[in-house]
Amino acid sequence: MSVFNIDEKITFNSWDDVVQRPCFESPVEPQKNRFVRIAAVYSFKDQRACCGMSDCLKSHRRGFLVVTSDDKEANLCETCGRKLFDVSFEGQEKILQDQACIREQKIQINTVLEQVDNIKTRIKKLKQEPKGANWLYRILTNFRRTYPVDLLVALKELAMNKDDNAIIATLAENEADISKLEHVKQLQGLGIFAADIREELIGKILKPLKTIEELVDNYDVNTSLISQCKWADNLEEQFTCAELLVEEGRAFFDAENLERLKSIPLSEVSTRFVKSLNWDVNKAAKNK
Repeated sequence: MSVFNIDEKITFNSWDDVVQRPCFESPVEPQKNRFVRIAAVYSFKDQRACCGMSDCLKSHRRGFLVVTSDDKEANLCETCGRKLFDVSFEGQEKILQDQACIREQKIQINTVLEQVDNIKTRIKKLKQEPKGANWLYRILTNFRRTYPVDLLVALKELAMNKDDNAIIATLAENEADISKLEHVKQLQGLGIFAADIREELIGKILKPLKTIEELVDNYDVNTSLISQCKWADNLEEQFTCAELLVEEGRAFFDAENLERLKSIPLSEVSTRFVKSLNWDVNKAAKNK
């Protein structure tokens, strides 16, 4: 599995930390060395460093660790760093801070990428298990094709606000409908009408995961990974949502629960139609 390359984290507590780096050389001759990038900055309150440019050697407290074209390291004072890289100490410090944030983001995303096979296996299991996500999508699709529109609207309204809506209010106003009111209040699994199992599992887990996999091979070093990290932070919660939705589906498509649908106030035509339906839970369709 491809993962992001993680750059070395460079921090300095003293000048000794700089000069003891394996590839560090000082002084160097500018005519014989080409400086290609700034790897880190350093700032010491009580110690003075010596610029690594042989024609400078300026004593200073803060400067740059730079990499040469032959992968050696040297140090530059602020003046030489500005001259060669056209950047201030503060400006480069901000750049490196941003890069450090991206580095931490890469580490977080790599943790997910290293588990990608397990994540995909978990998705597949949730989809294919008995009365799993595939079953819920199929049975819910057939249910929506079979039952009248006003019942579907009522179920969505109940799913969005089960305790305070027009359906409950209508039944509560009529004493003759008390038993029907209790049936409606006892309805289980209404969450399947407030969310889409395919969107929860495929749209919010699998597709973003594939996008991250593709991003590794086409990554721009200056691109933030904040949105991907937020997704990673919420991954387990998203799985929980999908799993709960499947459980809701199992509760809703229970024979006793489906009987309660007959207590929802609908048009006369729809009421007769719902009462006449003989739904086969195992076949996920009405009996002919």
